[in-house]
Amino acid sequence: MTGQLFVVPILLSAGTLVLAGGSELTVRVPAVIALLAATAGLLRQFQVRRLAAAQAASLGIANDADFRTRWVDIGRWLLVLRCQRRGLLIQRDLAYGELPEQRLDIYHRSQTDEPRPILIHIHGGAWVAGKKGQMGRPLVHDMATAGWLVFDIEYRLGPEHRYPAMIVDVLTAIAWVKKHAPDYGGRADFITLSGGSAGGHLSTLAAALDQAERASLQAGFAGVDTRVQAIAPFYGRYDFLDRFSIIDDPKIAQFMLAKVMPVPADGEGIQLWRQASPIDHVGGQLPPCLLVHGSADCMIDVAEAQAFVAAQQPLSKTVFRFVEVPGAQHAFDLGHSPQTDALNRLVFYFLQDQFQSFLQSRAEHPVRHESKAEDAEC
Repeated sequence: MTGQLFVVPILLSAGTLVLAGGSELTVRVPAVIALLAATAGLLRQFQVRRLAAAQAASLGIANDADFRTRWVDIGRWLLVLRCQRRGLLIQRDLAYGELPEQRLDIYHRSQTDEPRPILIHIHGGAWVAGKKGQMGRPLVHDMATAGWLVFDIEYRLGPEHRYPAMIVDVLTAIAWVKKHAPDYGGRADFITLSGGSAGGHLSTLAAALDQAERASLQAGFAGVDTRVQAIAPFYGRYDFLDRFSIIDDPKIAQFMLAKVMPVPADGEGIQLWRQASPIDHVGGQLPPCLLVHGSADCMIDVAEAQAFVAAQQPLSKTVFRFVEVPGAQHAFDLGHSPQTDALNRLVFYFLQDQFQSFLQSRAEHPVRHESKAEDAEC
């Protein structure tokens, strides 16, 4: 992962050492090896950029020119972890619930006349670690800079808090955002989700739950419609029961029982493990989805995503696109790199296209949509 994130700085440093190393073999030989490896890595990442552009073109949402390399891109690839954007406003540590863990940050540009579409970002960390402001930072900053209202949330973590605390908090955050979005210039009727690893799992699960399952997790706000309009999950886990023996690691199963789930996956407890598994909720209720997973992921094998795609894609009633990223590792999007920025650009064009389609639908069928909104409020 480090080699992928820092591929451009490594390439530049290795090239400098090759030129300055002279005849000193102890410097020159490792530098040449690093230079060759970084060059190969960079070429692969530009292959990912071409893949992202091809996916966008096939969806009709962007073209090759939208994925061209700019000077600002190169600067970001060199700085990697510096994600701040000029003119971006950040409001930190707002409470979306009564619990201390239920906090979020809001990213946005200055106020506009038109309400903005919303992205809720859910961090990863194996359901036991992580916090807002750590993961997916390039996507969060890019989406906010592009005019979206972005909420980066925290949620309760194991082992102190066991499932379903995490998904309850995500649904609580969605309900809070729906209620308060207008206060920050956002559209309560167009909310999308994204996140990586545990965040990828939670964003998919929150979108895939049917109404009865959703209501059972919304104590105190069961009447709130927490459905979302699109999702873009990254390298998530989709089957806690590992029914296809993809993870197939006793240590992972032991970790899940010791840190995340409150009961063993047998007897009555198996129902809770199924509830936590997005693959048990496949169906036509899933909103438009762009699912991203690296082919070289050593923490959650890409076969996990492939199994979910095979189950969900035939049932989807809206666009469902799977992007398998060649050579990409887990958490490849922690900072800027050629492949990170290309895939984030694809996510932006995908979500923006869903928003434009939503606006067009509202314009064509205003009466029908208004009646649905009134029913949801009742």
